[in-house]
Amino acid sequence: MDGGQWTQASRSRYNLRDTVARSTVQVYPKAWTVIYVALDNVGMWNIRSENWARQYLGQQFYLRVYTPSKSLRDEAAIPKNALLCGRARGRHTRP
Repeated sequence: MDGGQWTQASRSRYNLRDTVARSTVQVYPKAWTVIYVALDNVGMWNIRSENWARQYLGQQFYLRVYTPSKSLRDEAAIPKNALLCGRARGRHTRP
């Protein structure tokens, strides 16, 4: 976390040794915060503000996590009877 504009040089000041585990992060006006997130399963993750007004204004994003390896522990296959739409329509849900 720091004030002002983020630059590539800011990476050298990241705290990677004794980071704080938390579920919320404050970002002060005209400042930035780095967030390290460990996602243990594939899919689409929605990262957003808990404040509804901020969500409505678009302060959220979707992050796609992909891995070529198959893991039955973390990920279940799409059911055969799932309704597909858009680009997924007409495609197979399982190999």
